[in-house]
Amino acid sequence: MDNRLTRILIFSIGIAVLAVWGGFYLSKSYYPIEAKSVRIAVIDSTRIKNQSIPFLRVRQLLEEQHAAAHKEILDQETQIRQQYENFKKSKDSPEEKQKKKLELDKKGSELGQTVHKKQEELTKQFSLLAEKLEAELHHVIQEIVKEYGFNLVLNTTIQETQAILYTDPAFDITNEVIKRLDMKLPNVTLPKS
Repeated sequence: MDNRLTRILIFSIGIAVLAVWGGFYLSKSYYPIEAKSVRIAVIDSTRIKNQSIPFLRVRQLLEEQHAAAHKEILDQETQIRQQYENFKKSKDSPEEKQKKKLELDKKGSELGQTVHKKQEELTKQFSLLAEKLEAELHHVIQEIVKEYGFNLVLNTTIQETQAILYTDPAFDITNEVIKRLDMKLPNVTLPKS
């Protein structure tokens, strides 16, 4: 009977070992990816764009460039209007008036082309600057993610609309992003077109 009991015991232990090994093997084949702990951070992109030095500087540059272009165009337009008023008062011959009118029309047309060209130039410059800022912002966020071991970053605002209703302030890295962005780009200038 001892022999029979020993066989049953060995058989039972063998089944148990197979069951444990089978369970381990099957769990690995069905779930090959190990779960990681999640470290979440949040940013407020609207606050970054409203408070960081580079984004504020871009807004200032845009206003300055717009004002300078507006003044230049307004000055040229005023000159053309004055020339047109003088033309209307002149006592030149009809042929001479026709010639002056064509010249003034040409100046007006050239001014329109200048306005269009200036708008395209400014749009291109600000587009390049915006791309540079967005790339640097992404780079700063990536640095912080690597440094602190975050594996998920959420934006609390999308197009200035609140996307996340609540987050613990401990998750918010917006101030750190602003600080680092300000240090990296303290003086933003327009790129050459």
